[in-house]
Amino acid sequence: MSYQDRQTERDAQFMNAVQGGLTSAIDRGSGRTREYGRVFTALLFALFIITLLMAIMAGTRVYSALSDMRDQTDQSRLAMGLLVNSVRADDAIDAISVGAGPEGRSLVLTERLNSGTYETRIYLYQGQVVEEYSVAGTPYTPEKATPVVPTDTFDFSYADGLLTIITDEGRADVALRSVRGGA
Repeated sequence: MSYQDRQTERDAQFMNAVQGGLTSAIDRGSGRTREYGRVFTALLFALFIITLLMAIMAGTRVYSALSDMRDQTDQSRLAMGLLVNSVRADDAIDAISVGAGPEGRSLVLTERLNSGTYETRIYLYQGQVVEEYSVAGTPYTPEKATPVVPTDTFDFSYADGLLTIITDEGRADVALRSVRGGA
């Protein structure tokens, strides 16, 4: 074999060795790349799960707060609705008047029946608006009254066919059907 052939063969072997080393290094590097890829995927998945859990917790808190607000609003509407419905149920000419309750003015709704005259008295007693149904002219008995709404404020006014009831829960206006209300 000539010198040139041997040199070509050595160059070929050298190139094969270099290429083999590079291939080996690439293979080892691609193994690391795969490993890094798996770690990155796992970290990305964990980040996604954590973000999702945080979003669920935030949504739960917001929903809970909105639910509490809705319950409070519903409760205040219910209480004011009970007062308004009591007034509307007894709305008749000269059926609405002002009385003297144990802690201030009372709204008196008079009902005239064949069996006698009865009063529904709405007034403030020990931090609650209460409703008492009794025979007209009898003394107030707040211990027998039905609590309607907890409040420190109870006031009402009458003008031009409109009865306005005010409590801590808000204000309710009742348009009376009777032309001559009385409060």
